[in-house]
Amino acid sequence: MVGRSASVLLLGLVAFVVVSAPASAGTLRYKMDLVGGNGLFVGSQTSDLDVDPARDLAVVGSYVDMGVAVVDISDRARPVVAAVLSTDYVGAPDDRVGSSDSADVDLQGDLLAVASQPFGAGGFGGVSLYDLSEPFDPVFLGQFETGGTHDVQIDPGWPGRPYVYAANEASTTTVHIVDASDPSNPTLSSEYVSVEGTGCLPSEEDCRQFATAHDLTLLRHPDTGRTLLYVAYWDSGLRIVDVTDAEAPEEIGAYDYTPRQDALGLWVDCCAHYAQPTPSGDVVLLEDELGIGRAGGVHILRTDTCDGVQTCRIEKVGFWAPPIPSGQAMAIRAEVQAGITTNGIFQRFFTRDVHNLDVQEDRFLAASYSSGVQLVDMTDRSAPRTIAFWTGATNVGTACHGKNTLPAWGYQGNCYLQAREVWGAKFGDSVPGSPFDMYVYASDFWEGFLVLRTVTR
Repeated sequence: MVGRSASVLLLGLVAFVVVSAPASAGTLRYKMDLVGGNGLFVGSQTSDLDVDPARDLAVVGSYVDMGVAVVDISDRARPVVAAVLSTDYVGAPDDRVGSSDSADVDLQGDLLAVASQPFGAGGFGGVSLYDLSEPFDPVFLGQFETGGTHDVQIDPGWPGRPYVYAANEASTTTVHIVDASDPSNPTLSSEYVSVEGTGCLPSEEDCRQFATAHDLTLLRHPDTGRTLLYVAYWDSGLRIVDVTDAEAPEEIGAYDYTPRQDALGLWVDCCAHYAQPTPSGDVVLLEDELGIGRAGGVHILRTDTCDGVQTCRIEKVGFWAPPIPSGQAMAIRAEVQAGITTNGIFQRFFTRDVHNLDVQEDRFLAASYSSGVQLVDMTDRSAPRTIAFWTGATNVGTACHGKNTLPAWGYQGNCYLQAREVWGAKFGDSVPGSPFDMYVYASDFWEGFLVLRTVTR
């Protein structure tokens, strides 16, 4: 962990900003307001989320072992935790020994998939499946063990295509394709490893360059009907895989990285963290998580030939990087450029990277750690621009240091001097009475579950 000076204090204010650049004719500009939230496992390192606004449902994971919160969002201003799914799968109840995190969650219809990595010795690593036919009364179905799953996605053709995809950083197999046609007894359909392999890249004896699947998304291509898997493969960049035949995945295209160190000794052209296509499949957004120094940004890649039928050609056509709005980010920069020590207990490395994305055809949401939630217009692929963002936080001192009452062990959170650290954000439903505006749902590492909305200008 890398920190900032303890003298840099955070005010924990809710802030929202409207882009000041003139809008072209017919272009909407927004501001973004905080509507409501729920602290969930306050100070406990909230992880990813998924939402089903039509059923007033959100599910939110924890990067430690607080479990999965099932949230009733029928009142957007006052979301309520309806249930908590324990990830203490193998130990005694609430022993925190055989427990797991819930690093990622995915909803598809009535199915919920949870990705878990062992939190303690003997903890379960893999994918857990739940039936959400009754959304606030989940029923456990079954599990598939991988050794540790960081990201999970359900096939977009579910249940006709009964597959669940697990990105596994802890294994020589980077993606497990699981047949969940019997969710009480999921089985392995196949495995995918890039043609570049996994683990240390051949040129690196000390393993500073590493190939593994980190996050993944899927698309049923609207033109060809092929089911495509998009894998952020860390130092091997983007891999596109045709999984139409789930028993025989075929890599059809790649955007390769060549990791290297710059003059400051920082790694560049590395660390592909998240990949997601537009609904047309014509563009893929590939995001880097550098961790320290420069912010990892979003590569905009043209992929209109990558449909599972033609020869796949990938071309970079644009790039977007988050702003640097916060003191802690500047302290990281000082650490790197001037060698100033900034007390690592107060601040995580990842202060101004982009983390997870949510992608529409001409815009995307970027959850950007201390840079908050960014709404970016990419109508011009070569010049994406932020049209609204939220960089605030609720009262972080109270939230992080207050006693949490959800888990039986009464977790006591501690965020040190951290404020926001947004992990994920999802496009939501339209705001009633405001047809141009929408809700945005987000998860913050320390602050829990947040409900935002755009306000048209």
